[in-house]
Amino acid sequence: MDNPIAFTIVMASILLTMYISWASRRHTRTTAAFYVAEGKIPWRLNGAAMLGDYCSAASFLGVAGAVALVGVDGWWLALGFFAAWIVVLLVIAGPLKSTGKFTVADALSARFGGRESGIRIVAMLSTLVLCTLYLVPQMVGAGHLFKLLLGWDYLPTVLVTGTLMAIYVIVGGMRGTTYNQAIQGILLFGAMVGLLIWVSISHFGGNPLAIVERGQEMVPPVVVTKEVAGTVAQMETAAAAVTTARDQMPDAPAAMTPGVELRDLMNQASLVLGLFLGTLGLPHILIRFYTVRNARAARKSAEFTIWGLAVFYAAVLLVGLAAMYVLYPTLVQLLAEGQRGMATNMAVPMLGQLLGGEIVLGIIAAGAMAAMLSTSVGLLISATTSLSHDLYAAVLRPQSTDRERLLFAKTGAGFLAAMAIGLALWLRDQNVGVLVAMCFGIAASTFAPALVFTVWWRRLTKQAVVAGMSVGLVLSLVLTFAKFFNVPHILGVPVLVNPALYSVPAAVLATVLVSYMTKDTAGRSDEFLASAHGS
Repeated sequence: MDNPIAFTIVMASILLTMYISWASRRHTRTTAAFYVAEGKIPWRLNGAAMLGDYCSAASFLGVAGAVALVGVDGWWLALGFFAAWIVVLLVIAGPLKSTGKFTVADALSARFGGRESGIRIVAMLSTLVLCTLYLVPQMVGAGHLFKLLLGWDYLPTVLVTGTLMAIYVIVGGMRGTTYNQAIQGILLFGAMVGLLIWVSISHFGGNPLAIVERGQEMVPPVVVTKEVAGTVAQMETAAAAVTTARDQMPDAPAAMTPGVELRDLMNQASLVLGLFLGTLGLPHILIRFYTVRNARAARKSAEFTIWGLAVFYAAVLLVGLAAMYVLYPTLVQLLAEGQRGMATNMAVPMLGQLLGGEIVLGIIAAGAMAAMLSTSVGLLISATTSLSHDLYAAVLRPQSTDRERLLFAKTGAGFLAAMAIGLALWLRDQNVGVLVAMCFGIAASTFAPALVFTVWWRRLTKQAVVAGMSVGLVLSLVLTFAKFFNVPHILGVPVLVNPALYSVPAAVLATVLVSYMTKDTAGRSDEFLASAHGS
């Protein structure tokens, strides 16, 4: 077995989270308890759970790895992830808790009397599409990452990840999921901050700001690889490699120089728009506001998460720059050999192993597993709740008992987990980063405009909600799969890295036009808006 100590640490973290799910099983006997823990989760615990839910492996490994290769340009996406939470806090957190109960569709349909099947169906479809597409990259990433970290094969890793995800949700419900996500969030946070402290002491005289000073001198490895890779990769020490690269390329940009690897304007604008608005429409994030007692607790949860993310992403930037310095010749060598994926995903694990051997590698691996499982269970319970509450209870069998709805939800969790495993096996060679970014684009095109209009615009009609979400969902899916299959143009329009630049304006335009063409506001917009904003 490769790395037995690291394997033991990962297994210990898995057994702990399984015990928590088992211990929470008695809190899953009603739909209210299974869906949202009866709204009794303390706001600090909910904030920690949202931190774990939001910090996927893309943040934990991908962003720091990107910084290690290209410098500060690899950090802009993290800044977008963080800035979006300010909008969530100011625009959605309180109104969503005040007007909904279990799902996002509750808030959307409550505006029009609470029994709008058209709104619930399109919201349920959007939730299932988003959660399923978002689940796939988590599992594909787990399959590849643990082969690199611990030598595990892809197939058993995906099967184990999918099975654990289903067990956590079916056995522990929202309460067990919350405790697990909170622990995983703390583990992620602690691993990143601990790594920063360790590398600061061991390589930068205990001063984290010295990492930034070093970043102002280093030529990013992606720039070095284009011209003097052979010379730099042969250096015996990182310091010698960094100095040689600067001597050979005195006019090259530094790691702290913006613009080293930005996309063209349209692709960059579409990506930023998708990431910025996407957080506003992610169902597995929004459902967490229903797990606390009131709107004030929802806002305080968001504030807790924002502070955690601020520290976490600051640490990600510094750890990425430190990894660039400490691993400089290795990263240049990997890029020269065409192994960019490995250089990006393994920069943090390689840094951890260099600093603390197999024990730190095990902590990093446990953190990566925590990131994937935390996000996955959040997605699964969100999709399961929407399937049971918005489709089964509201449309298919309104007279069903609470026990039947609970059974449907748990069965749905098993079915969705099996479907995600199948898709992860089929799509094992796809780019997980592309899939994640596109999920943000779909969320930005469906739930984000619908929610903002619902809680802030008096003229909105129920037909407009259905029309806007449908247009956003269909257009973003078409553009997502066009990119997925490498289609360069559709009807002469270039396909971008993210669908948001086209699909968000289209969804907004459809919502506004249909609102002015129809009149069915259900006659209670004033009452709803007063409830949403607590007046």
